[in-house]
Amino acid sequence: MLAAAAVLAVAGCGQADSAGSPQRGEFDYYLDLADTPMTAPDHEFRTVDDEPWSFTDAAEGRLTLLYFGYTSCPDVCPTTMADIADAVTRLGADGERVDVVMVSTDPARDTPEQLRTWLTGFDPDFLGVIGPIDDVVQAAQAYGIPVEPPEQTDGNYLVTHGERVAVLRPGGDAVGFFDPGTSGEQMSAVLPGLLAEQL
Repeated sequence: MLAAAAVLAVAGCGQADSAGSPQRGEFDYYLDLADTPMTAPDHEFRTVDDEPWSFTDAAEGRLTLLYFGYTSCPDVCPTTMADIADAVTRLGADGERVDVVMVSTDPARDTPEQLRTWLTGFDPDFLGVIGPIDDVVQAAQAYGIPVEPPEQTDGNYLVTHGERVAVLRPGGDAVGFFDPGTSGEQMSAVLPGLLAEQL
C-alpha cells in the first residue's frame, strides 16, 4: 500500500503532475493494483441529497470511478469529469455498470446544491459527496491520493488535490488508477476488461 501511495503525486489545479507512473500491462496511463488492492477507508460522508455514503458502499455488480476535486477548479477538475463522462458514454450498455463519485476537496464552498448542479452538467447520474475536510484528506490518503485542506493566503484561495481517478471494485477497494490527463477514449479502452475481471 505504501509503495502504491508513493507514486501518487500532489498536484494543485493548474499544475502538472510530475511524478512518474509505473506501467503495467498494455496501458501505460493506467496503474493496475488488482494484485494488491488498496482497502476502502471507513469514513462516512453525505451525498448532495443528504443521504449517508461511505466508500464501502461501492455497489455490487458495478465499478466506481472515484475523483477528489472541487467545483471552483478552473481546469483539471472539469476536464477530468468531462473525460469520465465521455468514457462512460463510449462504453454503451456497459456504462450502466459504472458509477461515478466525486468527493469535494472544498466542502466549505461546495454546497450540496452547487455540487449537484455542477455534476449534472457532465452527467445527471454522477454522485457528489461532501464531508469534513479533515476526513476527506484522510480518506484520500488511504487511497494514496494526496489532498490538502484549502489555504487562503494573500487573497489567494488554493485547493491542492491529487488528479488521478481511482477505480473501485464492489466494497470500495481500489484496484487501479487512471493517470492525470487520461482521455475518455483511453479510459474506455481499459474499462471493459476491468468490468470483466472485477465483476
